[in-house]
Amino acid sequence: MSAHILTGKPVLVTGGAGFIGSQLVSDLMEVGADVVVIDNESRGSKANLENVGFDIRVNKNYFKIDLRDPESQRYFQNFHTVYHLAADVGGIAYALSQGIKIWRNNTLIDANVFDAVLEYEVPNLVYASSSCVYPLQLSSPQIGLKEGQAWQGEMHTLYGAEKLLGEKAIQMHLNGSSTTNTAIVRFHNVYGPRSIMKGRDSQVIQALIYRALNYPEKDLEVWGSGRQGRDFIYVSDITHWLVNLWLPDTQKFYDQPLQRGSGINTTIREVAQQIHSLVGLESNINYVPVPDEGERGRKSDNSTFNALYSHLPTPLPIEEGLRRYLNWAIKHESWWREATAEVNHLLQKSPTELIAVI
Repeated sequence: MSAHILTGKPVLVTGGAGFIGSQLVSDLMEVGADVVVIDNESRGSKANLENVGFDIRVNKNYFKIDLRDPESQRYFQNFHTVYHLAADVGGIAYALSQGIKIWRNNTLIDANVFDAVLEYEVPNLVYASSSCVYPLQLSSPQIGLKEGQAWQGEMHTLYGAEKLLGEKAIQMHLNGSSTTNTAIVRFHNVYGPRSIMKGRDSQVIQALIYRALNYPEKDLEVWGSGRQGRDFIYVSDITHWLVNLWLPDTQKFYDQPLQRGSGINTTIREVAQQIHSLVGLESNINYVPVPDEGERGRKSDNSTFNALYSHLPTPLPIEEGLRRYLNWAIKHESWWREATAEVNHLLQKSPTELIAVI
């Protein structure tokens, strides 16, 4: 059996202490890559990397760096592949209230990373984009979004607009000015272990699990009607793809933006009901009106992905993904636990009482 293309290769992961980044680091270590992480620890943490067995050596394979600073570019020398995941990102409330800050931070981050890739002639660059690049009016529970629809209207957030411009910068400048093999990968709603579960930075699945585990005696609070839907995909389905982005026939990346989601629109109501059932709550689900629920529905048209990567496993169904995530959360209390009487009561039960064994 031939070695993986990244075996023994130096690989840099920006944002590598985040939840997607730490899972990617784990997958890269499995194929024998020599991994280096850059993170400013605004959302990521060393605990994420320790949880996946990464041997942190500060200022050797782990650098706490602010990528908004042009001086950060010097850390990009002598890498085979750069996975650029670092970004200022959060839930919908954060995206809508902090648009200018997000736009400024991510523009500076992307500009410095792209400059560094050009300066040091990095052979491979993977740019993490987002399903937020798609226009609000095209989002639908029934019709899958296609990659080519990204420029056909207004984005819902400045985060999405900046990601789209980041894609265009790669296509117009890196692809035309260098020999760098570039991949633009658009993620739909990623969830799973080590994602932020506390505070305003948490996203919907994480926030619902946090409430269910911390306050099992209270109604499970859902922001909005619950009728809004998203395309949820488990984190390891994304990172396994990233490690295997090179197409078997060419050993190159696909040269256009490419998305991955489950291809299924799942409503927040369905997610809340499954979490409610898995945790075994006896309380009700309470839907709280909010000024902006975001898109009514969204799902990925995976036809291009399936044609290119038919050799990769199909994504986990949401039911199985939630079960795995909840089992992980029960074993890792520090990610979600608050010091309350309700939590102490909950933790008197064993994990198998809370969630059926996988």
